[in-house]
Amino acid sequence: MIVMTDENTAKQIIEAALFAAGSAVTTETLMKMSGLGKKEVTRLAAELKKEYEERRSGIEIADLSGRFVMQIKPDYAEKVIDIAPQELTSPQLKTLSIIAYHQPITKAEIVEMRGANAYDHINELYERGFVELKPHGRTKMMTTTRMFSEYFGIGSTDSADVRNKMVEIFRSRGGQSDITRFNFQKKLAVTEMYESLMRMCGITNYKVVNPYSPSEEDLKILEDTDILVLAKGYADRLSELDPPYGGRVLEMSSTTFGDLIDDIRLVEKELGEDFTRFGKHSKKEENINDLKELLEIYRNKALMVKTKASPATEMSAKILGELGIGLSADGIVVAPDYKTTSKGKKVKQGEVVFPTHQNGSGNLIKRVCEKYDAVIGGLKEIDKEERENAKAEKENAKAERENAKAEREKAKAEKENAKKTKTKQAQPETEESK
Repeated sequence: MIVMTDENTAKQIIEAALFAAGSAVTTETLMKMSGLGKKEVTRLAAELKKEYEERRSGIEIADLSGRFVMQIKPDYAEKVIDIAPQELTSPQLKTLSIIAYHQPITKAEIVEMRGANAYDHINELYERGFVELKPHGRTKMMTTTRMFSEYFGIGSTDSADVRNKMVEIFRSRGGQSDITRFNFQKKLAVTEMYESLMRMCGITNYKVVNPYSPSEEDLKILEDTDILVLAKGYADRLSELDPPYGGRVLEMSSTTFGDLIDDIRLVEKELGEDFTRFGKHSKKEENINDLKELLEIYRNKALMVKTKASPATEMSAKILGELGIGLSADGIVVAPDYKTTSKGKKVKQGEVVFPTHQNGSGNLIKRVCEKYDAVIGGLKEIDKEERENAKAEKENAKAERENAKAEREKAKAEKENAKKTKTKQAQPETEESK
């Protein structure tokens, strides 16, 4: 390890390392080369990034979440592409672009689009680390890798972000590209619980599947599915299937109205420009607005709740947070209707309990409404009881004060009578009294 004392020299070494690498360099590698700690390396790399921006250079330094890369700015990449070293052939790049745009996509689908030569392209791309292959029935499902994102200067490995970046790149070149001309539509499947989510998106072309305890028919559907929508926390079970599911998984939460809005946005983002092949933007926006209105209605209802609550679980906290109900460690315990979590952890017994619909079916909006009605209704009932108890205590206190006052007046009267009697006894007898 080189031990550096001159910070300026250390910055120059970081700059030289990024230039020489030709690809993203980890913070750890830069730490070893400069002899500095993580905090200092990150700061110096950020300073370099700013310096390149300020000098309006054709080169930029990009921060890729723990990795840094020196690269040509996208605006100038097309102008210098002819003199840049060609590590991939044009056919290989075309195949890679189609994988990036349509991912997750099977080998068989790529071969159908690109011909038999695509097998050689895929093997080369796999060996170079640009794509990864996962078993998917009798074929392999392909997605791009972190190396792909770093190579093309995309600051994310998310498939939707990669797809949008590829569209941006090809649009900047002008003309029509093979990347979008294929009339290829992904196959979408959902668990029964998320059928109503598809309706919210205006999507009708999907299959319903049970990936948790699948029948033979379910396994056939999964084998042919590109994108699977299911509840958050259950994706790990898919690797236990035979054959294992290798497509894209969208994990959804449906506890709150905010969750449902996020779910709709996630489906839209994942499908990208293909969304209109599946759903309707007008229907999607209409339902998002309806969800926002419902949330506002329930928040107004929650304003009537004066009692503070104590959430028994993260789900409880999420509901109380969205409703804007005050929290307190010694507040009314709000809990779901189950006694243990999926991990076997015991749940604190609730004074207010809301339903979690563990059967996994039904309309998602109705389910959220039922949760919120139970929470708000339960807390308002406790509010009412507390008000009635407070009123009763107030009346009891008033009665006690009145009784105490009557006792004091009685004691005072008795004292005065006693005084009069004593005064009368002390007077001398007169002739008349004799």
